[in-house]
Amino acid sequence: MPAPLLFPDAGLDPAWPEYADSVRATLLGGALGDALGARARADRGGRPGAAAPADPDGAAVLRISAGTQLTLYTLDALQEVVEWANQGHAADETACLWLAYLRWLHAQGEPHPAGAPRPLPRRIDEEDVLHAVRQPDGTVLEALRSGRMGEVERPVLPDAEGAGAVLRSAPFGLLPHIGWRTLVPLAVNGAALTHGHPEAQTAAAVHGLVVHAAVRARREGLPRPVAAAVTAARGTAENLTRPVAETLARIDDAVRAAGREDPAPGTRPGPLGAGRSAPEALAGGISAALRAEAGAPDAPDPRAVLRRAVELGTAHGGDPAAAAAIAGGVTGAALGTGALPPEEVARLDAGDALSGAAERWLREVGAPPAA
Repeated sequence: MPAPLLFPDAGLDPAWPEYADSVRATLLGGALGDALGARARADRGGRPGAAAPADPDGAAVLRISAGTQLTLYTLDALQEVVEWANQGHAADETACLWLAYLRWLHAQGEPHPAGAPRPLPRRIDEEDVLHAVRQPDGTVLEALRSGRMGEVERPVLPDAEGAGAVLRSAPFGLLPHIGWRTLVPLAVNGAALTHGHPEAQTAAAVHGLVVHAAVRARREGLPRPVAAAVTAARGTAENLTRPVAETLARIDDAVRAAGREDPAPGTRPGPLGAGRSAPEALAGGISAALRAEAGAPDAPDPRAVLRRAVELGTAHGGDPAAAAAIAGGVTGAALGTGALPPEEVARLDAGDALSGAAERWLREVGAPPAA
């Protein structure tokens, strides 16, 4: 059943105390899921590069993948748009996103694509962890190397439907003062820069809708904020005038899976199956977050819920990094920083980069300073 009250035209308000806390928790929870999911993928013989060195105290470092790197570049691009708006100027949001992704490509040691504009550097480019080569998505690399700005009507890779676009789309859900009619085209156009398949673009937009609704559900004090957010996002997605059938079907699979007992890892059909498409990755993350929330007692320990959500996300048979990142980010948005396990967050190699990006964002959107 839709919950349209979670999507009023006014959007999120940075003055809410829950807003700033949810921004931090979304980024850190998503990065934690990404790092643990990338390690799980490597343990299963997937793409190499996730082996973790040890800290001086012997604890394993949790290394983010390129998915979190691109999430931070998405946030920075949207921050640039807000900066222009605060100065009284309009900016082309999609162009800002493309330039940000080209800066990430440069940070990966790639040559500048012929014919593409050369973006000016920004503060985020100074973060060493964003220069590390961490299992970059081949589709994203191919699209950016082309030097063409992918568009919905003129895609660079028309059939690209992988999880790369949906994974980086959480920041769209953190934009304040916008409703879903603005959020959706921003996320769709951002996904289309690299992924031409309509359902990959839709899945990216729905991910943003779920994050947005999770922040509002927390603000309204709803008892099951993840479930409320998914219901609201699914109901809103039904109104989209673009291909959405596969994404809706996968979300419905995720909702049904939340009401069933856990099978052995890797045996579940549907959202926790072996698919690697954007709708499947989105549903895998949503399913993990819903199941963790549904299995919690009436007065749950938020840290236990987020840990369980990430754990279930890492069991995704297709792309565990994407599913666990989505599960961690959505649960973080719904429950706040009190749900973050401090010992794991302290081991994130991108902790300082994530915290710095969050604070710059919060200052630019006008959130009150932390007490």
